[in-house]
Amino acid sequence: MMHQKSISAIIARIESFPPLPAVVTRLMEITANPKSTAEELIKTITMDPALTAGVLKIANSAFFGRIMAVSTLKEAVSVLGFAEIRNLVLAKAVFGSFRQLKKNNDYDMRKFWEHSFLCGLAATIIAADQKQDACDFFIAGLIHDIGKLVFFMELPEQFLKTVTATSHPPFMTFYKEKEILGISHDEAGRMLLNKWLFPENLISAVGFHHRPLDAKKAPVFPAVVNAADMLVHTMETAAGKNMDPSVLKLVFHPEIVTLLNLHKITWNTDTYEKHKEALNIQKQEKADMLSLLLS
Repeated sequence: MMHQKSISAIIARIESFPPLPAVVTRLMEITANPKSTAEELIKTITMDPALTAGVLKIANSAFFGRIMAVSTLKEAVSVLGFAEIRNLVLAKAVFGSFRQLKKNNDYDMRKFWEHSFLCGLAATIIAADQKQDACDFFIAGLIHDIGKLVFFMELPEQFLKTVTATSHPPFMTFYKEKEILGISHDEAGRMLLNKWLFPENLISAVGFHHRPLDAKKAPVFPAVVNAADMLVHTMETAAGKNMDPSVLKLVFHPEIVTLLNLHKITWNTDTYEKHKEALNIQKQEKADMLSLLLS
C-alpha cells in the first residue's frame, strides 16, 4: 500500500505519453514486413522533412565511418539497411520525447545521455559476433534507462533519493527504486516501450536488463545490455582496474556469463579489459552521433 500512490503516478504518466509520431509508427510497420520495399521506406521518411534531414546527418556522421558522403535517402537506405534506418528514427523519437528535460543542480541530463550512449557502444562491442543484430544492440543500450526519465518527470524528489543512495553500486540502484518508489526503471521502461509498440527484442532489452534470466523473449539482448551497463558504470567510477570482490561477483555473475556463452559471447575479465579499451577508442571516434541525437 505504501508504494501504490507512486506506482499509480508512474503508470498514469506513461499512459499520458503521446504516441510516437505517425511517420515513426508507419516506419516500424514497413521495416517489420519482409515484403516492404525501399521505395515505401523512403516515401514514409520524406513525409517528415526534419526527420529526413536528421537521418542524412546521422548517416554521414563519423559513427558510420563512411568515406563517401550520403546525399539522398535512397543512398542512406542502400548503405545502412532497413534495420539501421529504423533504429536511427526510433532513437531520434526517444530523445525527442524527453527533450524538455534539462540539466539541473540535482540531475545532469547530458551525463545521463552520455552514459546511455556509451552503453549502446559497449553493447555493440560485446555482441560483436552477433553481426546481424549489431544496430539493435546499439539502440538497446542507448535506451536501456529511459524508465529513469519517466521517474524524473513524474516524481523528481523521490527519484533523486534513489540516485544519491550509496548503499548499492551505481548499476544496482534499481533495488533502491523498488524500496522508495515500489517500481524499478526497467519495469517502467518496458511499459513505455510496450505503449509505443517497439520491437520485442528492444522491449526485452530495456525491460529485463537487470534481470536477463527472467526474459522470456530475446534473452541475449538484456544479457548483453546488462554486461554493457556494468562495463560502463565501472569505467565511470574508476572501479574497472581494481574491482573489489563484491563488485566482481556482480559484473561476472555466473548465470549471466552462461547465458552469454550460450549465444557465443565470451564475458570474463580478459574480454572486459579488451572491450574497455575498444570503448575508450570508440567513444572519441563516434561522439558526434550523441550530439546529433541531442540536436
